[in-house]
Amino acid sequence: MSTNLTPKLRFSATTVSLAWAIGAVALLLLWQFLTVHYNREKNWTALFCTGELRAIPPELEAGTYRFPNTYGYDGEMYRYVAHDPFLQRGFAQYVDGAVPRYSRILVPGLAFLAAGGRQDLIDGAYIAVVAVFVLLGAYWLSRWASLSGFHPACGLAFLLVPATLVSMDRMTVDGALAALAIAVAWYSRIESPVRLYTVLGMACLTRETGVILVAACCLVDMLAKRFRRAATWATACLPLLGWYLFLRNKLAVTGTGGGVPRWTYKRLGVGIIGRLLHPIHYPFTGALEVLTRSLDVVALTGILCAIAAAIILLRRRPLGPVSIAAFLYAALAIALVNVNYWNWCYSYARVFSPLLIFIALQTTASKHRISGWWWTLAPTALVDLRIGLQLGVQALGILRGLSGH
Repeated sequence: MSTNLTPKLRFSATTVSLAWAIGAVALLLLWQFLTVHYNREKNWTALFCTGELRAIPPELEAGTYRFPNTYGYDGEMYRYVAHDPFLQRGFAQYVDGAVPRYSRILVPGLAFLAAGGRQDLIDGAYIAVVAVFVLLGAYWLSRWASLSGFHPACGLAFLLVPATLVSMDRMTVDGALAALAIAVAWYSRIESPVRLYTVLGMACLTRETGVILVAACCLVDMLAKRFRRAATWATACLPLLGWYLFLRNKLAVTGTGGGVPRWTYKRLGVGIIGRLLHPIHYPFTGALEVLTRSLDVVALTGILCAIAAAIILLRRRPLGPVSIAAFLYAALAIALVNVNYWNWCYSYARVFSPLLIFIALQTTASKHRISGWWWTLAPTALVDLRIGLQLGVQALGILRGLSGH
């Protein structure tokens, strides 16, 4: 009789999820490397999407990749914040809406700290911080999947979250908030209040919509008449409040205070429905124009489906931070009645990625799994179709480069 003495390797759930999260980061960096190498003249600053039509700080002008005939995108602004987080170098004058941009300090601030304040290292540190949040988001999603009875490889799905794709392409801060949204779901599920509190504070400093996560936790405990605990969650907003007061004082001196957000100019009866019925026109011709506008409609339909799902699931599910947060994000989407807010998929898709995440997480929880849970993944898929079209040009460039043409 022969005995197999070879020991079987057993890895903990944490190790397995971390391995899949590292795989997600590897895929992210591979895409960025390829698109920078074949589409952006090997210049990594292209990831910040700096436009040629907008002035940039003279200190950053040399070596910055600039897209012709455009005003750039949000990543350009967060790059300036990272280079001057404490408003000492005068970069705020180059930031549109400096108060709201600077209030989203977590990602730029971490980049500054990771670089030790060295200006020549901040761009690379910022890209690394975005990658770290992809690692965390994929890890937390993998842990949720494992606990729910799914394969831990589901953590790779974090790469398909719209906010992740946009952050990958244009260095926005929303991928970090998407990761923290999953962390809120995870730590509330395993009842880890200290880590949950930390994540809530980070979410508020990532983007103002992170306050919705705090509100959801407060509401859960208020409904359960745990008022002291609800008050504790509310204090997670204090770092944001302190930072915001600092900005108001500093930016009042420089004259770069932020204006009233465009979406608050109300035009009743429009909003997402108005844009769905009248998608914007593009400077394209023929089939490309039809395809682009059609996919805009598809993406907007995905958001509408997510709104409906959040409302339905609030009624079907036990009240918790995930279900309430999903409902609050849905309410925010309904409140954005200015049709212009819904013009660009890259904009609204990243802001409402937590909504897409939460409706999916609710139906996949093993303890309360809903039959036919897969339908809650459809809204994300519909939005990703439009984002995929946006990334398609880069994909073609990569394919041409790899084939030697």
